[in-house]
Amino acid sequence: MDKIHYIISDAAKELHVEAHVLRYWEEELSLKIPRNKMGHRIYGPKEMDLFRQIMQWKEEGLSLKEIQLKCNPSAAPVRDNLQVIQYPGEASAMADTHASSEEKMVQFKQILGRIVTDAIRDNSDELTSGIASNVSDHVNKELDYLFREKEEADEQRFRQLDETIRSFQIARQEAAAAQITEVKKRNRRRFKRKG
Repeated sequence: MDKIHYIISDAAKELHVEAHVLRYWEEELSLKIPRNKMGHRIYGPKEMDLFRQIMQWKEEGLSLKEIQLKCNPSAAPVRDNLQVIQYPGEASAMADTHASSEEKMVQFKQILGRIVTDAIRDNSDELTSGIASNVSDHVNKELDYLFREKEEADEQRFRQLDETIRSFQIARQEAAAAQITEVKKRNRRRFKRKG
């Protein structure tokens, strides 16, 4: 038996997402989610269906802006003074006023993809050189850091080894001094007995 209304934790479980995802979508998509007298979000069948639809759109690859337009078409920005820049060799993405916004978006993405591809192709040597230089600098800095860290660790280890050797030498000297003192005491006792 399905619940009629869900609190956010139950709605999140039902949709197999975290609660913060629902709050994020509510804020980013300007959704009007009803609340109870205590101010807690209450999700009814309408809201649950909307979230399922949002999840489907996300799986289809739509951005949050595109989903926002689908959820709230009246929130679409006004484009009175929009200038269309036509990419050479392409039909204008906005030329057909009867084309749907989805078709226009697909055309726009294709044009933008070609522009980016051409820009990358035209500047690939410079980009490669710049990337190589940046990576090289980063690797050199990282190696310097690791080398210094190793030197410091080695120096610390040598200090500890030196302290251990000194402690051992001091212990041996003290043991030898104690042995000498003991030998002297024995010799004094023997000398007193003989003399």
